[in-house]
Amino acid sequence: MFDIVIKNGFIVDGAGAPRFRADLGILGDRIAQIGEPDAAGARVLDAEGCVVAPGFIDIHSHTDELVFANPTCESKVTQGVTTEVSGNCGDSAAPRGGHQNLEEYASWLAEHDIEPGWRTVGEFLALLDELPMTINFATLVGHGVVRAAAMGYQDRKPTEGEQAEMRRLVEEALEEGVFGLSTGLIYPPGCYAGTEELIDLCRVVARCGGIYATHIRNEGEGLLAAVEEAIQIGREAGIGVQISHHKACGRKSWSKVRDSLAMIAEARSRGVDVWADQYPYVATSTSLGAILPRWAHNGGTSALLARLSDQAERRKLREQLLRDAQDGWIDDFGGWESVVVNFVRREKNRFCEGLSIAEIARITRKHPVDAVMDLLLDEQGGVGMVHFVVNEQDIVDVMRHPAVVIGSDATARAAKGPLGRGKPHPRAYGTFARVLGKYVREEGVLSLEEAVAKMTGRTARRLSLVGRGVLAEGCYADITVFDPDKIADRATFKQPHNHASGIRYVLVNGEIVLEDGQLTDGCAPGRVLRRSTN
Repeated sequence: MFDIVIKNGFIVDGAGAPRFRADLGILGDRIAQIGEPDAAGARVLDAEGCVVAPGFIDIHSHTDELVFANPTCESKVTQGVTTEVSGNCGDSAAPRGGHQNLEEYASWLAEHDIEPGWRTVGEFLALLDELPMTINFATLVGHGVVRAAAMGYQDRKPTEGEQAEMRRLVEEALEEGVFGLSTGLIYPPGCYAGTEELIDLCRVVARCGGIYATHIRNEGEGLLAAVEEAIQIGREAGIGVQISHHKACGRKSWSKVRDSLAMIAEARSRGVDVWADQYPYVATSTSLGAILPRWAHNGGTSALLARLSDQAERRKLREQLLRDAQDGWIDDFGGWESVVVNFVRREKNRFCEGLSIAEIARITRKHPVDAVMDLLLDEQGGVGMVHFVVNEQDIVDVMRHPAVVIGSDATARAAKGPLGRGKPHPRAYGTFARVLGKYVREEGVLSLEEAVAKMTGRTARRLSLVGRGVLAEGCYADITVFDPDKIADRATFKQPHNHASGIRYVLVNGEIVLEDGQLTDGCAPGRVLRRSTN
């Protein structure tokens, strides 16, 4: 007698093997048997007409501290995710001393009723051990947070002492369970780091068996040079490289991914362990402040706001942005119509959510550059945007590459409460369902088996997750059951808080956390996964 039997489904094992019809028996948190028909179970789930797959692994997440506010990780589990990896793009929940303004940071956490009761990665993960979570949680340590803890938000090379402190913080985080180091090389303070600084830190990570995940230095006209830097870091540090959300931004750069993918393939042929991940949308999403030149961020958010308030500094910033526009940067990136505000904090500016900068400028009767600077100043830098700058054919080309896996690049959201505010990128609710619905069923870009492998087995192998990502006897029972004819993303840019359709069941560590598309009340079998003990 099994605890749970999933019967009548087609097994897609996550390792890329052809689907086959079989029943699956679960005992405790493990898969005990695959293959025997009519097995008895205390609970029997009928998967007739459905695919039984490993639970999806979101390799690129930004939930971080907000898991305390949303331990069900609603937008992820409802699309079949059973494990997510946070700490990407150079930002992570710890070490806490790396957050530039601890008072402001504590205030932001308080908005979500989170008590910042940790300083180190170890303390953060220990608190998560006590949290009733729905899915499994793993994390990287962010280089930006580490750098800020060691030397603040300064645009300069670190001293020998500061570099040593960064090495210590990275090694400490790895000993406490992170899966590697991430960088965000377009964001301060990560953008101030040189290649040698990163190679030095990655050597520490390599010795501990972690990976290097990087939001590379340029995803536009400098894409190929940025990919080459990532490959160089992997080669010289002897570390596995994960290029985050791989794409080419801006019309002049469309189709460059063919060259960058060739570079990745060539590096792999020479023994450099380089992979990439992808979300399947034509719009990016980040802070509106990313539009500003990097010198404007020198010193952190408080320094940026001071520059926006100072007339001379503001004039200098305005002149540069206007020069950039005249040089074609704005037009290449779709014009101000392509930049859409999706989150603000102040009620007076709520009307901006869902509007482009061009529309906001018309409403407020300002030049778009002034509209951007005024909104950032009024919101104390806390403005989110989506930016429509990616080419659909590039998405297809990247998705087909065998060294590319799937990640949402999204925070776990909830339809109600503070995390239901704004108009977040629909990738938070729809990434995995969109691949299976649009790119597998409708367009045939990938086979079903290949797509599932990119969401499960290959990702688990990339992270050295033991016993997860595949359906095999003895593995953890992280399982997603979906109807391949009905699975679809329902979240849109206008209405992003819509759950995916077609997900029948989701199980985490042998427990049913979603049934017929509905979350199971009070079921919280998720675990903290640590690199050394997962």
